[in-house]
Amino acid sequence: MSGGNRKRYEVATVLDQDLLDDNQDNLVSDLRLVVDIETPSGFIRASDRNMYVGGTFYKAITNFPNIKRSLGTLLAPTLEFSTLELEVNNVDGALNNLLPSGNDFSGWINKQVDVRIGLRDVASTYKTIFRGFITEVGGFSRTTRSINIIARDQFDTVNVNFPNAVFTKTNFPDIQDSLVGVVVPIIYGDWTTNVEPNQASVPAFPVNGAKAAVKTTFTENVSLVISENDLVSFDTTEVYLVRGEVITKFDSADIVNVGAGNRSFEIRQSSTTPAGTTLVEGTDPFEFNESDSFFVKVVGKDLGAYDDNPVEQARDILKTFGGLSSGDFDSSWDTFRDKASPTVSAVSTVKSRVWIQEPQPVLDYALSLLEQVRLEAFVNRDLDWSISSLHFDEFVASPAFLVRNWDVERASLTPGIDVENNFNRAQAAFNFLPNRNESFQRTPVFRNQAAITQIDGKEVSKLIEFPNLYIETDVENNLKEIIKLASSYFEIIDVTVTWRSLLLDIGDFVKLDVKIGSTEFDNVPCLIREIGYDPNGVKLPMKVWNFQMVPFGSYAPGYSGTVGGESATITEE
Repeated sequence: MSGGNRKRYEVATVLDQDLLDDNQDNLVSDLRLVVDIETPSGFIRASDRNMYVGGTFYKAITNFPNIKRSLGTLLAPTLEFSTLELEVNNVDGALNNLLPSGNDFSGWINKQVDVRIGLRDVASTYKTIFRGFITEVGGFSRTTRSINIIARDQFDTVNVNFPNAVFTKTNFPDIQDSLVGVVVPIIYGDWTTNVEPNQASVPAFPVNGAKAAVKTTFTENVSLVISENDLVSFDTTEVYLVRGEVITKFDSADIVNVGAGNRSFEIRQSSTTPAGTTLVEGTDPFEFNESDSFFVKVVGKDLGAYDDNPVEQARDILKTFGGLSSGDFDSSWDTFRDKASPTVSAVSTVKSRVWIQEPQPVLDYALSLLEQVRLEAFVNRDLDWSISSLHFDEFVASPAFLVRNWDVERASLTPGIDVENNFNRAQAAFNFLPNRNESFQRTPVFRNQAAITQIDGKEVSKLIEFPNLYIETDVENNLKEIIKLASSYFEIIDVTVTWRSLLLDIGDFVKLDVKIGSTEFDNVPCLIREIGYDPNGVKLPMKVWNFQMVPFGSYAPGYSGTVGGESATITEE
């Protein structure tokens, strides 16, 4: 008879993996839930039982909430909220004062919700598994028995559109009517190279073009604005006029009065040019026409040594326009920003740039920047903004956490192929140019011939956008690595596991060693893409990528027929 303590949770003061493993082995656990809900007049302290935690009383008025946290979908840089659905019992009417017509009701939107799991009354053992804010739409409702709450994680707080500064008559009384309401662009990175041949591609907008002295008598300089943000540099020797089909380069002597932060400048007209040397079409002195377009070469916002870096650009956009602070980001942002090897994943050498004038969600844009170098952002278990990598060299061949048969809820394991992101041939469009309003260049088409041959010669093709990258080798490196992964026939597995997996996070690797009927996984590395918390007991529904047929690093599947993975051969057509 064993002399071991089957109820270590009764004396434990730390909730760690060793304790969870021990409890799993003994088939017992006493994990407890507490929820702190901010209300218009204080906090609701709720739990699934009446108890004190760290001296605070939590009332038994809720069950374990539905929570889902996700990395989203590969090659789809759209917002994926982590969500919580919570029901608070109010059958006794104790919370009526917080309801519409209640004396403390003043709105629940953006109130914070914290969910923690721990042991007994020991506050130090409680781990936050969700922190979010009550949503604007459908976030608060009531029934005859309860208050229902829907909250989203911190992603929601930065889901605002940018840029949002526009040209107006208030700011620029002499602006042309056609520019009123036009958004002032945001600019990052180097726009002096890889632009339209023999021309510049960043527009500058005339802001006094409706003034008679500018458009009729030509006795004043034309004033132009380039961007909302300060710029590192503006090349006064590379300013162009486009009039119809004719492109004319201005003499640098006629570019004057460059404003603070290089955001604005003026062009002298014929009557304001001492020698009258600025010519249009090589014959006529320059006189402003309201249909004229102007283009310049600039270097965007100053990010120190990281002006061109896509990770730093994404982080700065999240901070500047999404309201985050430096303390919101974990160390993975610095790690991947500075990553210098291997060459195909050397983010530190990739050059990226931003010119954005169409308002769109901050998150969508930041996630797109990261996606182009095969990175994904999410809010981790510690409530920090973190990065998960799709670089083969970052994959874990032998994860420490082993998922076995008895970790899996009966009949919950469901493998399936990722049809949407299973392709064997692709081309990239890259180098977005503002003057064209589209990606200016395309790579050759690349293919995984072994993957094509394996399915009787069927080509599954995809066009992938890299709008912020403009160096072809950067794009090709990332494109080839994406094809290696997408042509591997990796599976997506839906599975519900026990509370032993409580401390796992999205982006973590686990080892799957499961034999259930005809399904057999023999120590297969898997990447967690989505994780939830099931209210029916402490169970965790997960979605993982199964790399059973994907060689990488020291992991070599013991099967014939692998055609993708890190060692796959990708050829140019």
